[in-house]
This record gives sequence, structure tokens and C-alpha cells, in this order.
Amino acid sequence: MLTIKHLNGPLAGTEVKIDQSKERIVFGRQLDCDVQFPPEETAVARHHFALVKKPSGAWTVELFGTPFVAIDGQPADDGQVVRGGVKVELGRIGGPALGVGISEDARTDNYLKTAGQAEAATPRQIATQASGMAKLARAIAAVAVIVAVGGGAVAAYNYISTSQTTARLESAQREFSEALQKEANLRISAEARAHVARAVYHVQLQDAQQRFRAGGTAWVVGPNLLATNAHVALLREGLRSQERMIVRAPGQNGTIYEVVEHKIHPGYVPFSAFVQADERRIGGYRGRAQGFGGNGYDVALLRVKGTLPESDRLEIATNDQINALASGTPLATAGYPTESLLNTWSQGIGATPEQHLGVVTAMTDMFHLPAALPHRQLIHHDLPSAGGQSGSPIIGPSGRVVALLNSGNAFMVNGRRIPNAALVNYGQRADLVRDMLDGTADQKLADARAHWDVVAESFVPGKDIFPLLILNETRPGDGLAPRQLAEVTRKLNAKKGKRQEVKDEDFYIAYSEVPLKLSPGADYSFMLVSEDPNARIDLYVDGRLTTRATGSNYAHIGCRLLTPPQQNNGNPEKPRAGCAVEAERLDALRIPEGAFNMRDIEVVVYNIKEATDALAGADLNYSLRVYQWVPARQSSLQ
Repeated sequence: MLTIKHLNGPLAGTEVKIDQSKERIVFGRQLDCDVQFPPEETAVARHHFALVKKPSGAWTVELFGTPFVAIDGQPADDGQVVRGGVKVELGRIGGPALGVGISEDARTDNYLKTAGQAEAATPRQIATQASGMAKLARAIAAVAVIVAVGGGAVAAYNYISTSQTTARLESAQREFSEALQKEANLRISAEARAHVARAVYHVQLQDAQQRFRAGGTAWVVGPNLLATNAHVALLREGLRSQERMIVRAPGQNGTIYEVVEHKIHPGYVPFSAFVQADERRIGGYRGRAQGFGGNGYDVALLRVKGTLPESDRLEIATNDQINALASGTPLATAGYPTESLLNTWSQGIGATPEQHLGVVTAMTDMFHLPAALPHRQLIHHDLPSAGGQSGSPIIGPSGRVVALLNSGNAFMVNGRRIPNAALVNYGQRADLVRDMLDGTADQKLADARAHWDVVAESFVPGKDIFPLLILNETRPGDGLAPRQLAEVTRKLNAKKGKRQEVKDEDFYIAYSEVPLKLSPGADYSFMLVSEDPNARIDLYVDGRLTTRATGSNYAHIGCRLLTPPQQNNGNPEKPRAGCAVEAERLDALRIPEGAFNMRDIEVVVYNIKEATDALAGADLNYSLRVYQWVPARQSSLQ
């Protein structure tokens, strides 16, 4: 006889006695469950798990994928035997709890009672034991090595001892690996992992000579559609004449499909523009301010010529499955990492995906902040991340896609990216792809913009900090203050400009000219306040390029506008710049100004973007401010 007792919640103390003839007991909130929870007990899934009676009379756990089940404080294994007196917790440790009472059923035959049986260790227990053995073996090996270097008299003994230790270490590691494999099979089936490996296609760029370059990873989501990251799809924008993007199916003779169209999530460009439009800052410890950033909407669809195999198609997780994601949820992925790997040329002949297992480490909004479930679309995980894996599907225990791997944490060493030891990387929640497929992406984006603004309110706008900071730091002398002479605003879209090929990259260049007439013999500041994180300005004096500034939202040039006599440095072919800085400025000041007229100044404002840049097609605002440095009493800006 099986008796289930509610230990907490509104049903605390209630007992459910299970009929002796029942061989499968389902727990959940649905009315068809044998053990029901109230509808408002949302820690419990509609169908959470089951207890199944075996021919031996033992009751075992049947897991339903994502819903969490713990027995006596430890996550339950599929098929685990349940003993009488255990405590079962659902949803989380400390969640809705049940007590299980098991009494022996009445016997209907004259057979003797079965003797007590030895208990087999669960995969989780094996993994724990193997891990401990591996640690012990490594410690013993270390001691053996230390002894071995102590003297030749015991060298033979140490060799034997170390060999035995190495064998023990290898055995422990093998046992540990096998236990992890068993755990993976319990959490994410071998069939699901085989399916994801079959469903991932290698995104490649082919030039006119059919030479290839790795682009990323995509996975089959429809008859002629694959899903990937937006930053992978945008590589198609950089193609030149007779070049193409293809996807190659895995395997020795993997079919090649040409990509004929790409579609970026409608939130990718606006979100990128919102994050990069200003250098917002938030106060840090002892004044060390930190910048604003985000990671969102990095998903896209690729349409190919031809029909993709239906058997390769991956399903996107349901809302219930996505909502059930939590720290510790098992994950698996397959993709095509190529960054700093050996023999990556092989992927151009036959694509071989790499597969990895991991878990969810956290879930946040696109700004890495805790948030309500609808905004919790950035999945943190410990799956490896390297160039080429972008777009890889991440599946959960159901075998359905819960996220797309899109970025990771790394630092630069000698120009190469080294993964951060914390092993925290990121994925875009998969319902972003579903929104594109069902046509709801635009509406959801409109609703999400209010959340962006709320987050940004915690930061100080850069335009309230940097212009005054730059002016203070570039003041040409004591007692001087800037007087604003002009402010000119332009809107530039790089893609509406000229496209240029520069070695391996293509760029769009749009620009606007701002003509001015200024008096020489004074210092000036030309400052750009823009929505472009790589804004550039060029300064011309009488038609000759004097200097330029680039590299931030607040490109700035500060210089002394010289008279023609002050430009004379004894070399008529290379006179001083018309607007001089630093040592050149000091040398010019030693020369009398002489008679002078107003000088023709032209400031050229540029929007230069790589063809594959998310902001290449964005309309960006640029405000050019021109200041003359005057005695402080003549300026309104002190």
C-alpha cells in the first residue's frame, strides 16, 4: 500500500491512499493527476513526475524532463527506487513537500518472502565517489613525484609506486567519465544529443574562387529555414560580387545549401543603437565609474534554396519548458568552434560538429539584471564559447531548443582571446526565434522598450558628463573658458553613403561637411556629440587637412588656429598645420601674428561602418559644437 502525505502548503496533513491495483501514480496540478496540488501552487508543473510500480513491487521515479524532483534533499534520478519514509520536494529544495509511506501489499501466494537485496549506487553517487577517487589519486601522484625527486636510492620504488598511482588515477577518471555519461543520459537522452548534432549546419562564406571562411553555426527550424545569431547572418551583408553564403550539413558528404535571404530580429539594430548611442556611466567604488552595456536580440533566420530534411528539424521549447529553466538545468549543444583550433580547413571539406554538456548558471534580462520572466531572455551557462559556435542551439532535458549560444567572457593576450576561467557564457532565449516565426516579434519589441528606459535611468547620460569633462581637460591656459560659437546637427546613415573595399573588409562611408569662417590667433575646440561609438571628424584649414579625431561618441579636436605667417617653419612644402597642437602650437606662438583675415574652416563629420556592422543601416545623430577659448569673464561656460 502506498500512502502520500502533504507535508506543507494549504494541503498540509492531507493523506492520499493509493489503490493497491494502481501501478503508475502521477503527481501535478492537472485534474487527471492521482496526487493533485492546488492550481495556484505554481512550483508544481501540470504533470510533474510519476511513481511507477515494478514487478518486484518496488516503486521507482519517472521524471518528466524539466520539472525538479528531490528525494531527501538530493535531486532524484530517473528510475531511482523510492523507499518508505522518504521526503519528496518539488520545484526546488524547500518547495512543496510530500512524505511517502510504503507498506507491504497483502500476499496472495505461499512463496517465501524475498530476502533483502544489495543496493546499486545511483549515477550521481558513482560520480561523487569517482570525483573523490580522482582527487585522492591526484594527491597520491603528487606525493609520489615529490618523493621521487628526493634521491636516486628510492627511484625504483617511486617508479613502481607512481605507475600504480597513475593506473589508479586513470581508472578513477574513467569511472568518473562513465558516471557523467550516465548522468547525461538520464538528463538529456542520447537520442536528443544525436538529433542536435544532426541538426546543426556549418555557416560558411565562399569567395569567387570557391575558397571558404567559417562564419558560424545554424540549425534547421523549417523546410527551408535555419536559425542562427544576427551577427552571423549579417556576414552576408559583406559579400562581394560572385560571393555567397552557404550552409553545409554535417558528415562526410554533407549537402550544401545556398543562403538566398537573411532576416534579422527587429530588435537587434534598435537595441544595439540604444546601448551604443551614449557612453552612459554608473558610479563605482571610490569613483571608478562603469559603463552601460547589453546583450540582446542576437537572433536571425536564414532562408536557403532547396528543402532541408525534416528529420534534421529541431523544435523550439514550449513556454512552459522555457519558464521552467533555472540554475542547474542540464544543457547540451553542438556547433562548429574554429577559433584557434587545429586544421579548421577540414570544415570546408566535411563539417564535423563538436558537442558539449553543461548547465544553466543564471538567467537575467539583456542587461544582466534580475527581472520578471518576460524580460529574462539572457541565459547564462557554462558551455564553452569560441569563434564559430555563434548560433549553436542549446537544448534542455526535453531535447528542444531553449537558447542560441551567442557570446562569452574572454580577455585578450597577445591579440588572442582567452576564455575566462569562470566559464560563464551567454545564450539568447529561443522564444526570440519563435516570435520571428509567428510574427509577434515587433509587438513584443514595442513592449520591451519601456524596460530599456527603466534600466537606463540608473545611469548618468554621457552627454551630461563628457563634454564638460573634455573641455576642462583640454583647457589651453589658466583664466580661459569656452564660448560656444555654433552647434550644427546632422543625421547620417552609413549605408546611404559610398561602399569601399579595404583589403578583406568592406565599409560604408557617409559624411557631411560643415563650413565655417573663424578668426586666427585663438584656440578652438571642435566637439562631436553623437550616437556613433566610432564617430570621426576631420578638420581642414584653407582646404588642407590639419588633423582628425575618432574613436568615441565624443570625438574632439582642440587646436590653435594660426595666421599664415605663424605657419611658416622654414619649409614651404610642409608648413605648420593651420590649426596647431602641442609643441607645434608653442613654436607658432613665438612668431608674430601679423595682419590676418578670417580663415576658411571645414569640419567633415563621418559615419564609417563595416558592411557587417549592426549599425551600418541605422540613422545616427551627430551634433558638432564649436567653441572659442576666451577670458573667463566673456564666457557663459565657466
